[in-house]
Amino acid sequence: MIINCFRIDEALQMLAVSPEEAVQECRKADARLWLDLHDFSPVELEARLDTLGVAGLSRRLCLEARDRPGFYPLNAEIFLVIPVHPGERGTSKQEFVAFLCRENLLLTLHDGSLGILRQVAELEGTDAWLTERSIAGLVSAIMIDLSLDCLRHAGDLRKSVLDLEQRMDREPDTVEAEEILELRSELLVLGSVIADQLPSVQALSAIDKPFFRREASRDYMNCALANLQAAKGSAGWLDGQIGDLRSGFQMHAQDKTNRRLNLLTILSAIFMPSTLLAGIWGMNFEWMPELKVPFAYPIALGLMGLIGSGMYLFFRRTGWFD
Repeated sequence: MIINCFRIDEALQMLAVSPEEAVQECRKADARLWLDLHDFSPVELEARLDTLGVAGLSRRLCLEARDRPGFYPLNAEIFLVIPVHPGERGTSKQEFVAFLCRENLLLTLHDGSLGILRQVAELEGTDAWLTERSIAGLVSAIMIDLSLDCLRHAGDLRKSVLDLEQRMDREPDTVEAEEILELRSELLVLGSVIADQLPSVQALSAIDKPFFRREASRDYMNCALANLQAAKGSAGWLDGQIGDLRSGFQMHAQDKTNRRLNLLTILSAIFMPSTLLAGIWGMNFEWMPELKVPFAYPIALGLMGLIGSGMYLFFRRTGWFD
């Protein structure tokens, strides 16, 4: 199990502390701690929850509800689970983060190391982005970073879609179906993350409990909410653009098929008279006047070539090869 522990001091600076110090600090009502746990086994998590005094329903939620989105307001705690973007392109696996919020403690639980939480923990000058020395302020700051992460991924996806659209307009033969399907899969992951984060952020922006004062986080929560709504709007726009890309790709593929069928039809028409003549002269009748002509064979070949050339020129001039 990997534990990252931080204490918010009076100057709104986050200072790293040891897990042992964190356990002692969390027993103080005026403490403000953040414990981030990941890569733990169930046994290790149970032991750590015991040391932190997490019991009852909140303990059961920490052990059982960490892999599905949800918001659970308790009497003296708030427990919520939200998905975060996996970060790596081409993966459809969602990562979930569980938040247990008390007046003096924020406990975050997740399976692997999440870059977005690590970035928040490593930020310098935390007094510039913490609204006040409270868990509500810390949670709101984390939610802003998570919402900005969704916006960033939406921007990256928009750039990829626009680049692919330009290629579709200029060099449609270079566009592969797998590229469009990959963009569609990334959009589904992003849309799912945004859709599951929005209800929790909306609930946090509306909740007002003695241990989680809305005044301490209202502005930041509203900003996170606005970012997620903007990301949701971008995802909706991207869905339409990717749908247009798929339609354009299918139309281009159908056009290629039609051109090939058109070429085959022309070739069949060109060689059809020659096939007819070959069939006639290939009959096994005893009296066929052409069989006695000295130059019948080269004349027949020339006639076939002349007919085929004439039909080729006709199709060429009338635009069948365009």
